[in-house]
Amino acid sequence: MGSWYVLSMVAYALALVWSGWSFAQARPSSPRIGYGLFVAACALVTVVFLARLASLREAADYSRGDLALFIAWLMITVTVAMGRGGASSPVALLLNAVGFGLALLAGGLQAQSSAPFLPASSLLALHVALAVLGDTAFAFSFSFALMHLVLEERLRRRLFDRWYLHLPSLATLDSLALFASATGAGLLFLAMVTGLWWGDRVLHQWLLTWPKFMVTAFCLMLYVSYLVWRMRRRVATRAMMVFQVICFVVVLSNLLFVGGRLP
Repeated sequence: MGSWYVLSMVAYALALVWSGWSFAQARPSSPRIGYGLFVAACALVTVVFLARLASLREAADYSRGDLALFIAWLMITVTVAMGRGGASSPVALLLNAVGFGLALLAGGLQAQSSAPFLPASSLLALHVALAVLGDTAFAFSFSFALMHLVLEERLRRRLFDRWYLHLPSLATLDSLALFASATGAGLLFLAMVTGLWWGDRVLHQWLLTWPKFMVTAFCLMLYVSYLVWRMRRRVATRAMMVFQVICFVVVLSNLLFVGGRLP
């Protein structure tokens, strides 16, 4: 059941990031995709919840983790029942921020039960999956930033060549870069949380002073700074796109050169 839990948390994380992004926009973007993410996450959480119920011999065997999982399942079920429009509302965002936190808490508390469903290996797999998805989103934001810089240079020089004809507009590239950066930052934060949680369960220590964690936290701060900068200015500038490129260079350096050896 651990693999199903990992899949449900990855889908739930993507749905939650989409909900936050959609709430920040004047108009919800891709409501069908966002609602589909919530439906997929709800289906996976339902599978985990029902499998957990089936594993209990008696009703009295439930643990605090099972209770947290039940509340999280209720919250995401209510979101799906609200329909496509309700899934992008601030109510859905708050509900699922709490629900996702409770679902993660359920994975931690179930270790204290007589029949745990999340082994440490599955928790590590969840951390790796979130980290990989976050880095992938950052790679896309880097690509969109490069395209933005190339197109802006073509417009400045009035070079209406094949680059100009085939690249999307500056506004589209800016929106894509912003969305990818926000998605990556959200997933990276969740990956850091699950990594700390794994360290506490397996190594019996918080990895706050581990070099990999510290550099990753610095990467997250860079992208959060970009997001705050972009939301305040509301218009993309060349300096923002250059900063995007610098952010990804730091992420790539962290991935390739910062040692991952545990303390």
